[in-house]
Amino acid sequence: MEGNYGILMGGKEIGTVKVTRQGLYYGFDCRCDLSGEVICRLTVTCGTKTHNLGIPVPEGGAFKLRTRLPVKQLGEGQPQFQAQPNHRPVEGQFVPISPEEPFGYLSRLQDAFLEFRDGVPGVVILDQEGLT
Repeated sequence: MEGNYGILMGGKEIGTVKVTRQGLYYGFDCRCDLSGEVICRLTVTCGTKTHNLGIPVPEGGAFKLRTRLPVKQLGEGQPQFQAQPNHRPVEGQFVPISPEEPFGYLSRLQDAFLEFRDGVPGVVILDQEGLT
């Protein structure tokens, strides 16, 4: 399993992983080119087993992750590395944020999260009742 592998996201290669054997563990040194607008989680699949490697963080102009997994936890075969958005599909309404305009949904922020869509910051409000 030792070697260099690509990290795929939506069928496109967005980074690389260097896998090394470290005693009873495999070490994973991951480097990704991500926008930073959406938090992504890296996974590795060997055979029928998939394991979460974690979330890469910004470091030196790229997103990086260094971690280890026990050799016995991974399945047999060629590893495949994937990056996936770290959130479940959201049923909510996107409300753009503009510094020039008042934000009328302050009372709804406990059921919301920040998201960027096409470079525009906004809030996705999960509970849609009362939105106009």
